[in-house]
Amino acid sequence: MDLKEIKSEREKLQIQLEPEQLDSIIKAIGGGCNLLVFGLGNDTPFWLKANEKGKTIFIEDSKWWAGKVKQVCPEAKYILVKYGTKLTEYKDLLDKPEKLDLELNDEIRNTKWDVILVDAPRGYEDEHPGRMKSIYEASILIKKGGHIFVHDCNRTVEKVYTDKYLRPENLVEEIATLRHYIIK
Repeated sequence: MDLKEIKSEREKLQIQLEPEQLDSIIKAIGGGCNLLVFGLGNDTPFWLKANEKGKTIFIEDSKWWAGKVKQVCPEAKYILVKYGTKLTEYKDLLDKPEKLDLELNDEIRNTKWDVILVDAPRGYEDEHPGRMKSIYEASILIKKGGHIFVHDCNRTVEKVYTDKYLRPENLVEEIATLRHYIIK
């Protein structure tokens, strides 16, 4: 997809990520790869199209939202998870990776993920789970040399957890609120 097509799809689907952010992720996807996306959303059809020659799986915590997305995008493959955390717990959990595991199936655990996008769960109010577990799991699930993108890195939890688990030396670019890591 070129930038013009990205902009058109973004507008049509009402995607929150900016065109330049989407373009960076698409370049990492290349001709097709193993793509794991934390969060179903308006952008679900976009990711399936961008990675039509690869494998794409979504991780979602809202059964209601998953049902809504499945109505418009029945081909989307996803698993439901329970984060079991609150945003306010981020400091207590930072140095306790044993408490950051998610219950993920064998397919997720055994796939060598080329690209992971962390754009969920919601992390903008104290009673929401925050992205602590998503960022931690991304650091475990990514293959060596793989790309991790984390959205909303203007927020404290995303900054703190990407610095801890994805490491500043792996950061290759920041496009507004999106951080791009290549894990060495």
